[in-house]
Amino acid sequence: MKLGIASIQRNRSKWVVEWLAFHMAVGFEQFFLYVHKTSDGMTEKLLKLARRYAIKVHVLDEQPQPQLLAFQHAASSYCLEVDWLAFLDGDEFLLPAEGLHIGASLAPFETRALSALAVYWQCYGSSGHVQDPDGLVLQDYSRHSRHDFQPNRHVKSILRGGQTAQVQGAHLFHTLLGTFDELHRPITNGFMRELEPSQQHLRLNHYAVQSFDFFRQVKQSIGAADGNPMLIRPDSWFFEFDRNECDDGWSYRFLVPVKLKLQELQDVIASA
Repeated sequence: MKLGIASIQRNRSKWVVEWLAFHMAVGFEQFFLYVHKTSDGMTEKLLKLARRYAIKVHVLDEQPQPQLLAFQHAASSYCLEVDWLAFLDGDEFLLPAEGLHIGASLAPFETRALSALAVYWQCYGSSGHVQDPDGLVLQDYSRHSRHDFQPNRHVKSILRGGQTAQVQGAHLFHTLLGTFDELHRPITNGFMRELEPSQQHLRLNHYAVQSFDFFRQVKQSIGAADGNPMLIRPDSWFFEFDRNECDDGWSYRFLVPVKLKLQELQDVIASA
């Protein structure tokens, strides 16, 4: 099973190598990365890694709604190169519910009549950090919302290879056979308000806020890549998503393989 990720990211130089290390560690092999108006050295890091790994880097500048453009380009251009293509953001980590490899979690859906599989968010908070502790996101931000937090009903799509897909939004595509969640319930919107999220096979850790300083310095005024580029998120947005009720340890079992892969990637960047 060949697995790929399409992602658009902006000014995540500090975290993008960990994000790559994690997804490589759980079994993703191909990365189609779109960098938008990046000014923090992230593009240069990715281009160094692209010399050694199956990473394709596309640079976007002033296009309106660049996430929709990027996701459509990836769906149209790369869906034949992989068996499954996940569409994620830089603050989203796709986790298998059991074991360490994402392929085992996707295997039960290989024979199902669907064009895309929807995975539900699990929203993570600041874990009480005002400033970024400068460690791994997986380790520093361990606390998350309760299962019944409404934004957890957002989904992101994993498109089956070879499918024809038209972007409906950043979370969902129009496809021939449709998008279903892991309980085979039809997904018709990127936010399924009426469905209880299921995470028996997969879940998407969404590190929406990180520290308060991160929110103020990066997230608050970065705009919406799939909407209004001038969007300013109010402080109330941080406090809505800064949910820290639970720590179930899902991320901890990945720390050793992720740290090993992270060191490998950092060595490649340093030697390039």
